[in-house]
Amino acid sequence: MKDRIEKNEEKLDSILNIIKELDNSLDNFDKCLKDIKDVNKYYGSKSWFKDKELFENRKITNVNAGVLGEDTVWNMNEDIDDIIIKMQKLIKKYNKGDNHE
Repeated sequence: MKDRIEKNEEKLDSILNIIKELDNSLDNFDKCLKDIKDVNKYYGSKSWFKDKELFENRKITNVNAGVLGEDTVWNMNEDIDDIIIKMQKLIKKYNKGDNHE
């Protein structure tokens, strides 16, 4: 019996830590939603094309310019979509009642 309690206590402690990390990550993601919107608005805009051309012609140097890449912002959005799909699947799995026996 003691063994069973200790095993489940370890599981509970681990779960609580993971929940806290997830909650913090979701808070951080929520805080960056405006930045995501801003980057998406910039990507493909007239300013973006102008900056990309200047960067490629070395008129702008000594700057990190991943945002000017062809795939960087696209991949960011794909990653976000993948995470949302994963979260939706987890919600469905959780709501099936498998976790409340």
